[in-house]
Amino acid sequence: MKLFSAELLKSNETTSAKAVIIQRKGKTFSLLKYYTTDVENIQPLSKGLPVNIGISYFDTIEENVTLPPVKDAATFRLISMNKLKESIDPAQDYLMAYKSNGAQLPDSSGGLNYKVLMVPSSLLYKDSGLTEDTMERLNMFTVSDFALCSLVQRYFPDKVVFHAYADKTKICVTICQNDFIIYTRSNPTENSANLLNAYYEYLNLTYMYATKNLRLKIDQVIFSGRLADMSDLVTMFYEFSGIAQSTLVPTGVIENCPNDVFQEYLIPISLCYLDDAYDMTPTPIAEKQAQIQLTSIVCIISFFIVMLLGVLNASSIIHFYNNKEQMTAQAMNLQNRIRSYMSEVNAGKERHFDLHYYRTLQERDKSALKDFGLFAELLKMTDFDLVSFNTKDAANDIVEFNGKLPFKRLDQMEDFKERLSAESEKITSQGGYTLENTTEYRTGEMIANIHLIFKRPKQGEAVTQ
Repeated sequence: MKLFSAELLKSNETTSAKAVIIQRKGKTFSLLKYYTTDVENIQPLSKGLPVNIGISYFDTIEENVTLPPVKDAATFRLISMNKLKESIDPAQDYLMAYKSNGAQLPDSSGGLNYKVLMVPSSLLYKDSGLTEDTMERLNMFTVSDFALCSLVQRYFPDKVVFHAYADKTKICVTICQNDFIIYTRSNPTENSANLLNAYYEYLNLTYMYATKNLRLKIDQVIFSGRLADMSDLVTMFYEFSGIAQSTLVPTGVIENCPNDVFQEYLIPISLCYLDDAYDMTPTPIAEKQAQIQLTSIVCIISFFIVMLLGVLNASSIIHFYNNKEQMTAQAMNLQNRIRSYMSEVNAGKERHFDLHYYRTLQERDKSALKDFGLFAELLKMTDFDLVSFNTKDAANDIVEFNGKLPFKRLDQMEDFKERLSAESEKITSQGGYTLENTTEYRTGEMIANIHLIFKRPKQGEAVTQ
């Protein structure tokens, strides 16, 4: 999957963008292209890809509230806005992100402490300069400072990290533990002869505020962006704080990306790893994007069903062609049913546009194909020789994968083995299947003979309406 990710930078009443096009590669990404360009070029450069946007903003409202666990975003917003009414402008419409600290236990009444982050909605609709078409393809809209927490857990799990970043327009600090933002602050800067002193003063004051006022114990300091190469600043800050300092490197995060490019485009790259809890995309836009994605899923599912039905009958090519018309009709019928179900969902109060509704619809059917979404990621890992969703076993849902996969290097084989194991474990834990795995990894020949059989007792007849 390809993704377009950009940071919007405001300077002297103009907005520019630092953007990357990346492709998912296992658990990481590979850099395909990178740009520094005007914001109006985002639409032609992204070419219909899902879009992540982070924007520089220096007045984020940052509050902490304690609430009982709330799963529904609309309910959380209603309750928290009422609690924060003294801190916000009642005439202003806000975008909101919130997240609880997983490291803290609930209080005696079961309440959790949430970090609530808010910005005016005009930041997206007016100040960003994004076209309506680009907004409709938003995968994420957030404040760029938040992205600084996304890679911390990979390098310093469970530690309280002071992550400082600077580019030509700003300096910002995000203090976090794993993927939970404890405190974030940013300030515009300009190039000057006293930039070193300006940076040091800013970092010094921020560190003092965090340790004295917030009573935080900082375990690790990260300098990134243009700060990563400022050895004098590193020395000065270490002499002041006495805390170990590090910088991030692209290894294990993104391939085909030199370190200087990584530091320059750290925020748009980091956005791709950022927890969805920090996504501020307004609900109407998120629903529109979800509808577009689900429509795409419908088309893909219809295509794959035709192909899978073909695989099930691969032993008889003549039989396949005799039934091709029937298979196509079945796929079109399924597509129409999903679209009809989408209309029902759109008319309801609860709106969750994802594969859940595909699975819910397919539960009315008897075959293991109802779990196609559960196996989708596994199907994308390689071109299997055989994929069989067995419809003939009266007692069990059976899904079988067979294939012979060559590798060029041992590390590629090991990476595939880990991903296959993780995806299989997800299927068994989420779908209730048991797994017979007789896959052979022949390191001498650099070949994997894949043989997986997922089996689950059938759950009874479907209920028709």
